[in-house]
Amino acid sequence: MNPPFRNRRSLTNLGGAIETEGDAEDTAKLAEALAVRSSLDDEDAARSHVHGFHTYPARMHPDTAARLVRSFVPDGGTVLDPFCGSGTVLIEALVAEVRPFGVDLNPLAVMLTKCKTRLRSTEELQTLIATATVCANYANERRKARAGASRRYSAEDVQLFEPHVLLELDSLRTKISEITDNALWLDLALVLSSLLVKFSKKSSDTSGEMVARKTMPGFPSKMFVRKAEDLVQRLMALGKLVTNPQPVFVDQDDATKLKTLPSVKMDAIVTSPPYAATYDYVAHHMLRLRWLGLDASSLKSGELGSRSTYERVDPRKAADTWSHELARFFRAAKTVLAPGGKLVMLMADSALGTIALRAEEIVAQTARDCGLYPAARASQPRPHFHGPSRDAFRDRPRFEHAILLRN
Repeated sequence: MNPPFRNRRSLTNLGGAIETEGDAEDTAKLAEALAVRSSLDDEDAARSHVHGFHTYPARMHPDTAARLVRSFVPDGGTVLDPFCGSGTVLIEALVAEVRPFGVDLNPLAVMLTKCKTRLRSTEELQTLIATATVCANYANERRKARAGASRRYSAEDVQLFEPHVLLELDSLRTKISEITDNALWLDLALVLSSLLVKFSKKSSDTSGEMVARKTMPGFPSKMFVRKAEDLVQRLMALGKLVTNPQPVFVDQDDATKLKTLPSVKMDAIVTSPPYAATYDYVAHHMLRLRWLGLDASSLKSGELGSRSTYERVDPRKAADTWSHELARFFRAAKTVLAPGGKLVMLMADSALGTIALRAEEIVAQTARDCGLYPAARASQPRPHFHGPSRDAFRDRPRFEHAILLRN
């Protein structure tokens, strides 16, 4: 067996040079997974079928997920994504005919993954569009009648939306809340969720910048129906790709505990944990969590790597802090991995102040301490957009890494 992370070499592809280290066969697979065109260059691939239904910051590229699943999960095997986000890995596992398991602390992520991995009958899809039309008609009737809001809204929501848009979205939400079929409610709640930022004054999910909007009355309801129709088309496209449907497990759980999983050993874990000091998923999703009535307390208390947490950490201790957080995840992962199982991670370097947090170094050392063998790595340069920490990568670029650990 080769020593961990040795035998370095570089590959060249459209995305730039890929540095590899470790077992030749495994590094070739990891490099292939990284060698995809960005969503800026090939938006269709990044948003194919259900992948393009609902925005979700920092999701894994579908082609990367597909290649990792096909390379490291045996035929008919089991794969877990303990940071499942919007369900990218689980969707590609369905297509690859392996059994998907996913958990996430974010209740919005759980909803999204359940929606996008549930195959529907023709009747269910027709009902989805018909019910969306009923909701839109209700909102239009209330708009024309100049009906008031169904509840008192926070000052934040009043500032985020044009007054008539807030009332129209409120009417849509009110009608959705009357739906008694939980699966149908979930679908239409997510259709509404997918439109919230677009009709707000937020410039994007991850930005605090506000922009001026001028929305025609009735347009939110019209777009609600169109988005439901779009979801139906995407679900139909996925259905054509899934020839041998597998049961899907999705639940809200902490990746450092993994208490809700059934007693099934995982052949592989394929995941992209939060990058240290990079995102605040609670802040990014708070608008949607609030409008869908989702409890964010577990996410607030258990989110790994959040930028707001690391802003309070001494930069000189950031690597140790991140190693401690990763170790909690690795120990939980070992309890569910089959003997000889594989843990494949997609993770980028990050920084706190002027100190770079080199993911491949921290992951390799922490994995060894937890009894996991760092077998292979592929790394590709990535831009770093966070101005205050840009100097951390002055001497060596920031990389994104695909890392293989063996149990």
